[in-house]
Amino acid sequence: MGTMAITSSGFAALPATAPKNWPSNINWPAGGGINGTKTYTISDADAQQILSWIATTYNMQLVGANPPPVTINALQMFVAWFNGFMNATTNSVQQHNTDPPSAPPPISIS
Repeated sequence: MGTMAITSSGFAALPATAPKNWPSNINWPAGGGINGTKTYTISDADAQQILSWIATTYNMQLVGANPPPVTINALQMFVAWFNGFMNATTNSVQQHNTDPPSAPPPISIS
């Protein structure tokens, strides 16, 4: 068993007013914070399956132009996974914040 933690830090308290496109059925947490850490406990077997999925899903980014087989440490794979998540989220937010919101393009993972 191991743990994986996701941490956010350095963000100011949320403003009094909700941002554009905030859903009306959720109260805006005015003055609240988004700094904190969430820790997940993952079995060794599950961690290996996650790494296998990451290596397959982000293969082109991890291998690049290097001749195979390429040696990549597990932490680099987790960073590639998180970068992919952040890029997809950023793209979706940019689509959401258009007037009117537009559907994001289909996800393409190579």
